[in-house]
Amino acid sequence: SPFQLKGRPRGGPRPEDIAMLVQVGRRYVSEQREIDPLFAKGMKELLSKSKVFKDCHEEFIRDLIVSSNRKEYAPNRYLMEEGTRGDSMFVLFKGGVEVTANGRYVCKLRDGSIVGEAALLNMDNRRTASVRSVQKCDVAIIFRSTFHSILEKYPWEKRKFQRDMKAKLMELGKLIDVKDDINPEQQATQCDLLKKVPFFAKDESLHDFVSELAMNASTYWYRPGRVIIQEGDTHCDEMYVLLRGAVEVTACGEFLGRLENDLFGEVGLLDLLERRTANVTAATQCHCMMFRREMVIPVLAKYPDARMKLLEHARQRLVALNEAISQHTDNNVHSRGLGDPSGPGSAAIRLEGCALGFGNSIPAGDAHLFAASQLFQDCRVDLLRELSAHFDTKRMDEGCTIFEEGDSFRADRDLVYFIAKGQVEVWKSGHFFAVLSDGEVFGDIPAFSKDKSGVRQASVISKTKTVLRTITGTALHGILTSHEDEELNEMWAAQRQKREKQFQHKQNLHAHSLQKRTDPLDVMFMKLPVVREMPGEEKVRVPRIEGLQGALMDSCREASAWREATAGKSTARPGKLPALGFGPTLTIMPPASAR
Repeated sequence: SPFQLKGRPRGGPRPEDIAMLVQVGRRYVSEQREIDPLFAKGMKELLSKSKVFKDCHEEFIRDLIVSSNRKEYAPNRYLMEEGTRGDSMFVLFKGGVEVTANGRYVCKLRDGSIVGEAALLNMDNRRTASVRSVQKCDVAIIFRSTFHSILEKYPWEKRKFQRDMKAKLMELGKLIDVKDDINPEQQATQCDLLKKVPFFAKDESLHDFVSELAMNASTYWYRPGRVIIQEGDTHCDEMYVLLRGAVEVTACGEFLGRLENDLFGEVGLLDLLERRTANVTAATQCHCMMFRREMVIPVLAKYPDARMKLLEHARQRLVALNEAISQHTDNNVHSRGLGDPSGPGSAAIRLEGCALGFGNSIPAGDAHLFAASQLFQDCRVDLLRELSAHFDTKRMDEGCTIFEEGDSFRADRDLVYFIAKGQVEVWKSGHFFAVLSDGEVFGDIPAFSKDKSGVRQASVISKTKTVLRTITGTALHGILTSHEDEELNEMWAAQRQKREKQFQHKQNLHAHSLQKRTDPLDVMFMKLPVVREMPGEEKVRVPRIEGLQGALMDSCREASAWREATAGKSTARPGKLPALGFGPTLTIMPPASAR
């Protein structure tokens, strides 16, 4: 039993210096010191009497105790604070704490109390009270991740806690879609992910609404190029929240923009329109949560403020979509461009609320490129339109070298490359450096160097079939000068400086590796079992373990002896070769006379 403390031999390590690794199933839960028998006994009694763990198996309680973290709190220290996110339960072994909620005193707790147990089971992990130590406290902490790892080893306890959580959710009216198998850990993770989406994170009043959404969410992964929503589709019963990746929005053949960490599909779900208004296509690997109408509408009915915010978000997006399609600009639309609005099609505007795009002022292919770029997403639209007008296109097959390290660069002749589609690999000093994909720029470092006749600092090879948009260094300088964008210039300069430092670091590592001397290795390996006579024992078959150098010498001696023994013989078939311990290194052929 892990609770038993064995005797320590004289001069041996003290019990508190002994560490052990706790394994539950296939996972290592924690590494900690030998457990005090009194502490283990007291914890076992406390957990067995608690409402949460009273019916659990003794071995389950044991694993909880073994994997708990013991910690001491000085007086006037907070164990947990109201409103913060919690991922652990506290067992007060010794000491006293004070509980407050909404700024008011609730009660005092002493030895044997358990606080924060809701964080282990309830996916809404926000603390509802503050707990402060009033004297020195000895506390055992059980983390949610550890708790659920242990549950995997005990199916009966896992089903028990799932039933308890399901009954509680049904009692509170929070579980709309009745599920047979509720995974508290997974749903708590989903809740945390939803709260990081800007639409939900910026408003604390949506906390309870988000918690109920996460309880009834379905998770989907989409590959690049997958159409998630089809324009004109009358099936409008789903809303999506994009957690990771990016999607591109198009309508009436026009590219509207790119969405990241946002929600979409809410216009149709709220019955603002009877058909889908745009195509939504996965631009990268996407992780989404999907919510069905029959689940969202009842939840929205319970939270009218959340319903109004979602309706306003959908209305703004619908207005921006209408503006983009009809090619009209509204006075309330934010503009960053400097074009002349009096001329037809000359106004360079950026439509907000629809997606991260540029209306129809830029050709669709280049709009895809700029929307995917961290540099040009928020750039002046008139600058981007000028860049697009000066671009040329190059198509590269897989494995083609675009340019090599050390090639000379002339601004009036050589090119800066923008990746419209595909991936390229960057190599420095013969070593792999990075992979660049849609929207990224390369070949720009010598174009902006003070030396007008610089050199390429790395080699670039196409990893896939790649579509590149190119412009000469001189033309790029001219556009950036005539359409000055201070924010873009600062971001671009910082990116180039970062890459130059990375290149220099890679080069230093390569130079250091050439100078470093490698110590000789003595590899240990197992040979075939041999029969040995052990002192005082019978003959036994044991593996012979030797160093590589000694084994090779033995093999060479055996081969030489075999050659000498067969040198004077003439046979039709070669003799039996001696067994080698390192076959791939030595190839022994019989002499010509034996062949």
